[in-house]
Amino acid sequence: MGEFYSKIVENCADIQVELEEVAQNYGLDVQDLWFDLVKVHTLTRSEPRGEFKVLDAEGLKQIENDAFYEDPSLEVIQRYDICIKKRLFRYFIGIEVSPEDHQLYLVSETPFMIVNDEWLFGELCDYVETCMAHQKIILRQMQVQHTFFKKELLRYAAEGSPPERICLKKSRYAPNQGGFFTFTLKESWEQKNKEEAPVSAIYGAGKGDVVLEYTKPVLGMAGRDLKGRIRKVEKLENVPFELEFSQEAFEKKEEPTKIVYLSKLPQYVAFLNNTLKSFTKNQYMEMKSTNMPMFLGGVENGLVLNISSKNDIDNAIETNLRIEAKEIYIKGNVGKNVKLVAQKVIIEGQLHAESSVEANEILVTNNKGLCKGKRVQCKYLDRGVVFAESCEVEASSGSQIYAKDIKLKQVKSNNTFYFSSQCNLESIDGSENKFCFSAFATPENREILEQTKQAMGIYKEKAQRVMTQYQKLNIFVQKNQPTIDKIRNADIATRKTLIEQEAIKRIYYDFMDCLKRVKILHMYISRIQDLNRQFLERLINIESSMKQVRVHTNGPWTAFNTIVYTRTYTKGSKSLTTERGETADYMLDEKSGEVHKVSRYQHITNF
Repeated sequence: MGEFYSKIVENCADIQVELEEVAQNYGLDVQDLWFDLVKVHTLTRSEPRGEFKVLDAEGLKQIENDAFYEDPSLEVIQRYDICIKKRLFRYFIGIEVSPEDHQLYLVSETPFMIVNDEWLFGELCDYVETCMAHQKIILRQMQVQHTFFKKELLRYAAEGSPPERICLKKSRYAPNQGGFFTFTLKESWEQKNKEEAPVSAIYGAGKGDVVLEYTKPVLGMAGRDLKGRIRKVEKLENVPFELEFSQEAFEKKEEPTKIVYLSKLPQYVAFLNNTLKSFTKNQYMEMKSTNMPMFLGGVENGLVLNISSKNDIDNAIETNLRIEAKEIYIKGNVGKNVKLVAQKVIIEGQLHAESSVEANEILVTNNKGLCKGKRVQCKYLDRGVVFAESCEVEASSGSQIYAKDIKLKQVKSNNTFYFSSQCNLESIDGSENKFCFSAFATPENREILEQTKQAMGIYKEKAQRVMTQYQKLNIFVQKNQPTIDKIRNADIATRKTLIEQEAIKRIYYDFMDCLKRVKILHMYISRIQDLNRQFLERLINIESSMKQVRVHTNGPWTAFNTIVYTRTYTKGSKSLTTERGETADYMLDEKSGEVHKVSRYQHITNF
């Protein structure tokens, strides 16, 4: 079994079969082979048992015309001359054909990285064409398709938010589409949260919100599908559908293409077995996952929930529940693995260490868990975590706070406070606390940080995949460089003789193709480097923007507390340690970018 170089196959009817045959003959994995499309032959016949004839230039012009192409008496097939080769290179895109072969999509791995280069766009168009041939999609009007494809790439490159799929082509044929329901509340929740909703869930809706849509049946259109086959459509029968719903809770609106159902009042909604169910109860005693669904959505304009416990021992909310509403008021404790999401949440009790709250305004008696919001107030913060614009705590121990502004009455030990504006303390009773000046303490900047770090990780992984391909190509180049040097250094007559040898010709072809792929990979690597520079510049700009940051205590400092300017992407200063009994503020010096101790009596403050 000899070494495999590229191989020309002419008049190929099924490209996949040819790839599998070569793979078997040379002991290769078929996934390690691909091909270049050398020539496309279009054949037609008008009689069912007639002979297929290859179209000449004039015939190819006719096949571009939709009226000629859609003639039902015409049969169209294509054959291909291809050059099978080792797959040393993989583009980061592919195609997807709908089950009915009537729509063609470009799909891309995440992230969909676009390099704005006309030559590369042309290479991508060629690759899409080979993928279409591999799927036996008729290649016609390709210039129109390529022009559209390039415009889409330019548009998404300018917007900076490319989609997962781009529809490249639709056939004249379209299948019948039966009527179907879309539970819009569930669909909207899943899109927003980027996760599949729990099976047992009800969804909050405000007055006037669309809760359900019925898309009416659509009659398809006969014609050719993308593979050139004439497809018929059956008569579409208007089958009536049944839907049970309360006239008091929901309003029905008829539109030309769909029927829309709207909520008449704030409520939770379930859609099950062609029935819309309404839940308007807003007072609950001891919510448990065994007898309660998940309450999802309704944060913007849904219900206000009041939840309480029977006594001081039992929880108001037991374990493993997610509750979302416009406002949530709880009298009692919140158990393990509970997530609360609302505009406003008040808990007159304890939040479990493995539970969380997300809301604009949060008030918790005893926070052992996680609170994220614009304004968070805790009477006791006991080994809990807070992310907020502003945070007020009466007593804190062993906790973490990330906020623009922090106000603390009593600070015990082993806390870490991150702030970007000010941290005010009434008194410090403990030690081993850490006060961090941090530009990423606020929710907005922290979200940017997390998103940017995630993007940098994704592009780092993509860079590794690119480099893996580059190394494979480099090995191939090094292996065949002596043969190429022999051709280049030979005189004209010898060079001509060498090129006429089939093995040398194939090596030369593969080598030049390899160099083209190397050029593409260089483009991707350069683009990734540019993106990483942009990511870093964004973080550096945020980190360099902090001004007038200060930590202040009304009483004396205790020993062994640390004051530090937390800087990751720019040069920072050394940390400072407080001394017992000292009365001083610590503030950021804008000129030097370092934290200094300032006597409280030397500066007038606004605290």
